[in-house]
Amino acid sequence: MTDTFSKRAHGDGTVANERTAVGTAARVAAMHGLSADQDPMHPVAPVLALGIFERVGSNWLSDSLRTVMPQHNEPLRQQLGRDHPLSALNPSPAGLDAELGGLGRHHLACALSDLYGRPRHLVKETNLFFATSTVLGLLPHSPAVILTRAPVGIASSFARGGLWTRWKYVERYQQLARAARTPQWQDFAPLLPQDDPEAPVALARLIAVNALLLAHALTPGPAGCRRNCTVVSYEEHVRDSSATLAALARHLGIELPPNPPARAPGLPATAAESTFATTRHKDTLTAELEPRDAELVSHHVATTVGIAEKVLDPQTTATASGWLTGDDLYELREPARRKRAAARTPQDGQRLPAPGYRPVTRLSWRNLLVTNLEMAELLNDLHEAGVPNTRGGTNLLVCPMPHERGGRLHFDSGKQRWSVSRGYESHPAYWVTWVGAVARAAWSGARLPTRAEALEATFSAPPPANCAYAVGDTSPVAEPGRGSGQVHHLVGNLQIWCDDGPDSTDEEPIRKYLFGAAWNTPGTKQEIAAVRSRYLLGSSRGVGVRLVREPDTPACTALGVWEIAHRLNRWVAELDGPARPLGELDRRLVTALTSGS
Repeated sequence: MTDTFSKRAHGDGTVANERTAVGTAARVAAMHGLSADQDPMHPVAPVLALGIFERVGSNWLSDSLRTVMPQHNEPLRQQLGRDHPLSALNPSPAGLDAELGGLGRHHLACALSDLYGRPRHLVKETNLFFATSTVLGLLPHSPAVILTRAPVGIASSFARGGLWTRWKYVERYQQLARAARTPQWQDFAPLLPQDDPEAPVALARLIAVNALLLAHALTPGPAGCRRNCTVVSYEEHVRDSSATLAALARHLGIELPPNPPARAPGLPATAAESTFATTRHKDTLTAELEPRDAELVSHHVATTVGIAEKVLDPQTTATASGWLTGDDLYELREPARRKRAAARTPQDGQRLPAPGYRPVTRLSWRNLLVTNLEMAELLNDLHEAGVPNTRGGTNLLVCPMPHERGGRLHFDSGKQRWSVSRGYESHPAYWVTWVGAVARAAWSGARLPTRAEALEATFSAPPPANCAYAVGDTSPVAEPGRGSGQVHHLVGNLQIWCDDGPDSTDEEPIRKYLFGAAWNTPGTKQEIAAVRSRYLLGSSRGVGVRLVREPDTPACTALGVWEIAHRLNRWVAELDGPARPLGELDRRLVTALTSGS
C-alpha cells in the first residue's frame, strides 16, 4: 500500500509532509474540497472566534449563535495535553512543522475535520499565546472574528471570580516568560520580564502580549494575507447586543435565530459556579477594581505595547493597540465584598441507589449516569493493563483537565494512579471521549444507546433537572425525588454519547451522535432533539456516559480489562503503520470495541 502520509501537493505548488501538523491540516482541507488558492470565505470552512484574552464575551457569542452555527469551545487549547507540540501550554511550542506520532496525527486530522461543515461552524479559541500562529495555520481558509474588551474590564472579571488564583495564572506567566526566551519568540522576551510581578501588573502584560501575538499572526506577510477578519467589541455588545449580532451576521452571511436566547437578570441563588454562564444581563460598563489596580492595569498595558513598538513591526503594534482601548468607558466601583465560596464537598457521603438497569421502552437503561469514581476505576485498571490515556499530549479515553478548569479526573504521574476531585465522586463523568464511553460499556457488558432509542425513551420524560446553568455544574447522579427503581437524569445533567452517528465515507472520520441536555446547554425540547455529533476522540465538559442493555443480557458478555487493553493498543499501533483512510481506521476501532470476544 502506498504511504499517502509522505507528501501532498498544495495549490501553490509546494509539497507538505503529511506527518507534520501542516501536512495533516492540508490533507483535511483537501478532503473538504479546499486548496491553498481558494476563497477564505468558502462556506464549508469554520469561523474562528479569537479573543484578545479570556473574559471578552466569547460565551455570550457562542450561546447567541448556538441554534444557527454548531459550536466548538476551544477544541485545540483544551483537547491537547501540555506535552503536545501544538499545545498552547507547551513551554517550547513546535509549530506547524512538528512531526506527530500516529495517534497524534489521527486525532488532529479528525479534530480538524470535525470543524468543517454546513451550516458553517463557530470555533472559539482564546489565550493561545505562542500557539496562535500555529492554530491559524491549521485553518487557513477560516475567517476570523476578533473579540476585544478593554483591559480594566478583563481585570474586573478576573477579580470578581478570583480567576488569577483559581486558574493558576502565576504559573502561566512563568511558563510564557520562559517560552518568550526560546529562539523563535525572543523578540517578545522584553515584554514578559521575569521579575515576579504582582497580579495586576502580570495580568496587564499577558493581556497585551496575547493581543500582540494575535495581531502578529494576522499581519499580512510578504505574499499578503487573505484571511477575512472583523472585530466584535465587548463594550459595543453591552451597549447594543442586537445591533452587534446583526452586524456580525451580515458579515458572515448567516441568519440570526428568530428568537434569541432569553437573558435573565441573574442566576438562581443556588448556582454554585457562574464563571461560564451567559444568562446574566449586562447593560452598563462597570469595573469592580481598586483605583490603584485599575491604574496599574492601564499603565502596564500601555508600557508593554510601548516596548513592543521598539521590537515588533509597526502594523502589529498598531493593530493590537487599537484592540486594547476603552478603559475610559468603564465606571470604577469599589469591589463588592463576597463570601468565599465553600469547597463543594457536601455530597461526599451521599448514598447512591444501587446501580442497575430499568426497563424503558424495549431496552433496559442503567438507572444512573456513569460516575467519576466508576470512570476512575476503569482508567486505573486499563493503565495497569498497559493503556496510558495520554500519549505525546493526545488523549485516548478522557481529557484530564485541571480541577480549576472543570476537570474532575486526575492522573498522578508519581503514584501512577487516577483519582477524583474531592466531593465529585458521585457526580457524572464528563470530558470522556466516545472511546472511553464505549470502553466503559464493553467492560460492563452493556452498550451505548442509539440516538433513535434515546429519543424514544425521553419522549415523555420530565423536564431536565439540571440544564441552562441552573446549578452551574453537574449535580450528583442521584436525582432528588426519584427512587432506586427509576432512571435518574434521563434528560439533563449531561448530554450522552450515542452508539450511532451520521453516515460517512471511508475518507471521513466517523462521528457519533450526542443527545440530550447538559448543565451548560439549553433544556428546550428543540435543543434536546437537535442533531449533533462529534468525532471519536473528542470530549467536552457537557457530555457523559449512559449505558443500556438488551433485555436479559447476561453478565458474561462483558469484556475483561486485559482484552479491552489489547484491542485499544492494537488499534493505536495500527496508526503508526501504513497510511489508511481516516474512516477505515475509525471503523476498525469501532468494530474492536463493540464486537464480542
